[in-house]
Amino acid sequence: MLSRLVFYGRTNVKIGESAGMIKSILAAASEYSPASGLTGGLVFNEKYMLEVIEGAREQVSKRLRLLFEDPRIEDLTVLAISTIDKRVFDGWAVGYAGRTIDAERLYLKYNPTVDINPTSMSAAAVLDFVREFCALDTLYVQRTGLADQRPTTLPPQPPPAAPRPAPARQDPPVETIRVVNTKTMAPT
Repeated sequence: MLSRLVFYGRTNVKIGESAGMIKSILAAASEYSPASGLTGGLVFNEKYMLEVIEGAREQVSKRLRLLFEDPRIEDLTVLAISTIDKRVFDGWAVGYAGRTIDAERLYLKYNPTVDINPTSMSAAAVLDFVREFCALDTLYVQRTGLADQRPTTLPPQPPPAAPRPAPARQDPPVETIRVVNTKTMAPT
């Protein structure tokens, strides 16, 4: 049975330590892979981290226990944990929420300002935000496993092919079947 965990937390980072935090988060994220049974995405900056984890219920629960013990995270808030029929992440992706035009458009889509504030977001909004952020084509996103293939919300559509003339259609011969009503109505 598959489960999905959606949560956020405050990052426990002092000014000037963000480069070390980024390295440690990326190293820890290497444990997540389709081979481990976990898929999902993590988006973080110096203030917050937003994460979605998908996998077997036991694996997701185990990961949640470890996250509560992680000294880099304060005020971990679970927004949703639910049983799911299918995954929305093909692999694992980690994104640093830096300042790019595409990222700032996404921040404004899900937040009142050009900033990440998960305290004002629903579980569905965090799920969509993480999925869309991890699909951005930027150096700020690192993917492992199947996610290296850059998840997309919509598959790219090939250009329309020039219409080819339809081949001459040869219908099979049609037999006419005559239906005769053999019931007669009795006079009243």
